[in-house]
Amino acid sequence: MPYPQGGLIMAENLQYLIDQRPDLPKEKFYMFWNGILTFHFPDWLNYVVGLRASTTGSSSKPEFYTVLQGGENVVLVLGFKKPADNTPAGKEEIVEELASFIKECFDETKFSTIYAIGGIGLSVAAYKMEKSGPPKLQLVFDWTNDVASEEFYGNMVQLTSMVDEMTGTIRKK
Repeated sequence: MPYPQGGLIMAENLQYLIDQRPDLPKEKFYMFWNGILTFHFPDWLNYVVGLRASTTGSSSKPEFYTVLQGGENVVLVLGFKKPADNTPAGKEEIVEELASFIKECFDETKFSTIYAIGGIGLSVAAYKMEKSGPPKLQLVFDWTNDVASEEFYGNMVQLTSMVDEMTGTIRKK
């Protein structure tokens, strides 16, 4: 597995906590998701990862990680919820929140596509939204429940390649 050992141990520890307490707050996942995003979108490739709240939407003001290219153009957002929300209704809610937030972000990017990751606990799916189309997310990869798997890593590499192609980022192998 290409993820650093520390990230895999963190995923295992979080899974243990979820098994013990499914209502584990989403704040327990900040470090994990930050690590995943900075692994795939490092600063040495001119990506910046940050956490911020939505300026519109519900009164709870959902928080999202944003990945900026060049420190100014939003290319990807990640929204996440606590593990207890891993239900069909919770997945629908995260998709709606992501779509709403991405609409805000189109004012902050030169790109016509913004990619998105929805995380509920350690379950994850990826999407994209086009500026010119309806404000609806298109599925890039479907929900997977094992962020330590080869499947998830492969999906993230594919998503990273899509973002790199859009931004003109070249990774040396």
